[in-house]
Amino acid sequence: MAVIERESDCFVRQDYDGWAACWVQDDRAREVCVASSLGSTVLEGWEALSRYMQDVMENGAACQITDIRRFDVSITLSGQIAHVVFYETSKHVSGRIEKTFETRVLERSGGKWRILYLSFVLSGHQHVDVNRLAVNAKGEILCAPEQARQQLDSHLGLQISNNRLRASRPSWDKVLQTALGRAGEQHGYFQHYRYVAESGRSFRLPVVLGETEEGSVVVCVLFVRDGMTFVEAESDGDIDARLKTARTVFGLSEGQMLLARHIVQGDNLVTASESLGITKNTARTHLPRNYEKTGINSQTALVRTLLSVG
Repeated sequence: MAVIERESDCFVRQDYDGWAACWVQDDRAREVCVASSLGSTVLEGWEALSRYMQDVMENGAACQITDIRRFDVSITLSGQIAHVVFYETSKHVSGRIEKTFETRVLERSGGKWRILYLSFVLSGHQHVDVNRLAVNAKGEILCAPEQARQQLDSHLGLQISNNRLRASRPSWDKVLQTALGRAGEQHGYFQHYRYVAESGRSFRLPVVLGETEEGSVVVCVLFVRDGMTFVEAESDGDIDARLKTARTVFGLSEGQMLLARHIVQGDNLVTASESLGITKNTARTHLPRNYEKTGINSQTALVRTLLSVG
């Protein structure tokens, strides 16, 4: 563990010589880096690994992290080989907390341990996850950043009750819990892999909870990553993409599409017409035409139909 800690410290301080001294310097050396937002990088052999790290340190690209903490450390010894796994948290200079799952294989030679293999898996998209709730398949809260909680406070249909994500009405909650169950079926890596292979996209589900007395349609978005379901209480780019596809499929005019977008975002006809700078009567004209072109007869059904496309 002293060697593992020294290697990390030298990397952060951009001390190449100190960092290199912690490694087995031959063709067996490997480093594997995996992140949800960045994909994976594999460095094979000491020549490639050392050349890459020299460039990183000379150009000041080393991770700007502090307060590194390791927990759930497990060490297995077999002769002159040690296999080490642990979780690690660190604080980036931007203030975000990063969490990784790490693996090290070390070899002892001449009485000294050196790293032969290093890998880490970085969880999440840290720059955007502050706006998202993370839940398990039962809707139990796994992570609820303050910004996500603030968004939830203003949401018309979502709330946290007894550490579970619930909808504010029984009929809406039935829809939500069903959707959470569907998302939970994709938490396993191979299940989600199959879903992506068959559908061409990661699991992402706009959920239409229902309609308020004022005529606002309540929507949230669920998507799966890192074996969890993330909940977005506000409309996202995926919804815009679906609406563009729906406009083409149903032959909606620009005015009809703009009204539909506001309805999807939770506006009623009055609020939507004010935002669009049109009269309420014009909005009322657009709405039946949307119904006619999509073959439905309510705002809730309209939103569900438009978001089901694409």
